Amino acid sequence: MQTEAIVEVPVDAMDINVESSRKKAAYFGWRDAIFIIIALATAITVTRLGLSTWADGNRTEILKAQGEAVAAWMGQQGERRQSGQATDLIACNLTETTWADCREGMIAAQGPFEEMRNPFSNQHPVFASSCDRTRLDTQGSLIMEKGTPKPPDGSSLAYSSLGDEETLAEPLSLRLSVCGRGFSVIHVAEFRF
Repeated sequence: MQTEAIVEVPVDAMDINVESSRKKAAYFGWRDAIFIIIALATAITVTRLGLSTWADGNRTEILKAQGEAVAAWMGQQGERRQSGQATDLIACNLTETTWADCREGMIAAQGPFEEMRNPFSNQHPVFASSCDRTRLDTQGSLIMEKGTPKPPDGSSLAYSSLGDEETLAEPLSLRLSVCGRGFSVIHVAEFRF
């Protein structure tokens, strides 16, 4: 009878053969690096957009507060004008002065709004005739509009831009709007002046 010899193979030798036949996978590969780069770029972009939107929103709120201050002052001065008293600003009295004279007096040195600046550009001209995307300097401006009665009954008003040559001899129905973020017109107040 023939006996077969049993050859004992050490266990460690088997493990070496199995491990050498498998390719070791890298823990951090080039695909992982691309993913992290894209994720970081997305996070930076979203953060920058968020900060930009937040800053523009703050500027718009500052602009609305400025508009409310101007509307309150002009409303008070309008009440004084209607009662026959002089306004705090000579350029805005019930004479043959124009809107341009009154506007310039309001933001001039010693005027009630001399410190007012456009919050978007930090420049001094704060009034504009309209909110126009083609004129970038109108963003952040205050827009004064004159109300005229609509035909046939005149119970409601139609508003249009208050021209520089408009005289202030008679009381006017005015609406103050602001040109906010994205050149959107935000109506702030309506008053008599």
